[in-house]
Amino acid sequence: MPESAGSSPPEAPAVVAKSGSTAVPWRIALLVLSFAPLFLALGFLQIVISVWFVTAGFTVAQAGTIIAVQGLVLILVSIPLGILSDRYGRKYLLILGVTAGSMALTVFALTTDYVILLGVSVILGITEAAAITTWNALLADLTEAPNRNKVFSLSFVVLNVSSGVGLATPALFPTLQALFSVTNYSLHRDTLLVFAVVSFLTPAMVFILLRGHKETLGPRRGLGGLKNASTMAKFAVVGGTIGFGAGFIIPLIGSWFYLRFYVGDDVSGPIMALSNILIGFSAVASPRLAQRFGRMKAIMLTTGSSMVFMLSMAFIPAFELAAGVFIIRSALMNMAGPLLDSFSMSIFPAEQRGIVSALGNISFRLPNSISTYMGGVILGLGLLQLPFFIASGLYIVGLTAFYLFFVASGKYE
Repeated sequence: MPESAGSSPPEAPAVVAKSGSTAVPWRIALLVLSFAPLFLALGFLQIVISVWFVTAGFTVAQAGTIIAVQGLVLILVSIPLGILSDRYGRKYLLILGVTAGSMALTVFALTTDYVILLGVSVILGITEAAAITTWNALLADLTEAPNRNKVFSLSFVVLNVSSGVGLATPALFPTLQALFSVTNYSLHRDTLLVFAVVSFLTPAMVFILLRGHKETLGPRRGLGGLKNASTMAKFAVVGGTIGFGAGFIIPLIGSWFYLRFYVGDDVSGPIMALSNILIGFSAVASPRLAQRFGRMKAIMLTTGSSMVFMLSMAFIPAFELAAGVFIIRSALMNMAGPLLDSFSMSIFPAEQRGIVSALGNISFRLPNSISTYMGGVILGLGLLQLPFFIASGLYIVGLTAFYLFFVASGKYE
């Protein structure tokens, strides 16, 4: 296991976990928790784009395009930002990224002009790229093997639970409308503005918590090159196949609930929120599953069992049952997320972690962005079962590739 690339100054020795420790260092725990305000706002924005925009006059294709633009920009800038992350360090790039994200959220709160929102989606894409190419790599730099799974699990829990709370917020709106005689429109706009303002706590807290962290990465350190190109390509095949399948329905599930069962975001929002929260807490079990079955088998077990639930959603006639199946599917499919993050960050050297994060997310988001638009068009045509068939088939192909590349040989256990 490569040694941590970042080192802490004498006055802050707790930043990096000591070798052999399995506890999560308090400073790293606070760093992870600092992302809760931003992901609270992003969770609410997710339901705003995928459901409320559609009920407010946007087409499903327009909502899908807003999501797709963000993904396409991420693809374009991830590799350059990944190189900067590996060569010059993660800290300031991460701070700039989350600051830009809070600013973009503020614009979303102030306008519903479609062209402007497409432009702001560009900023969100850059923000996501900056976070993706630095966050996992920074956590890996700050930790060592014994506690890495737990740190990534904590990150997974915090990000999913906080975004889940944001997704659940519309459930309060009918009551607030009745109590204060306000419109649904103003509730959405004002809530997003409040969340956007609160999200500025994230860059402030990240700056404070990392101000004493001195990174050893710099211009003197060369790029990792393509010495692990074969392994990177295998990750790209797996991520690309699953990302392409997911895009057909997962980012648009709120729109699907609306079109299939005629429920608005005050109903589908809490369902998606509960899904995110359970996804987060399900990650707590990830290290235990890895200990019991081995990391690779745990990944196969959880993701493989979700396939049946994915396919069954195409045939379910009642909203309540569809919501329950969606929640179970999401929890199973994403339970292995921390293990996959820990795995990918552990098998590559520190000088490649930023570019590996960038390439991994490009391989997922490029096909995902394309298929999100395609999924929006398919749903707009009224073909409400087809996205599930396509997604299930591609998930199975991606999981089979993962087994052949990384599990069958037993090399990575």
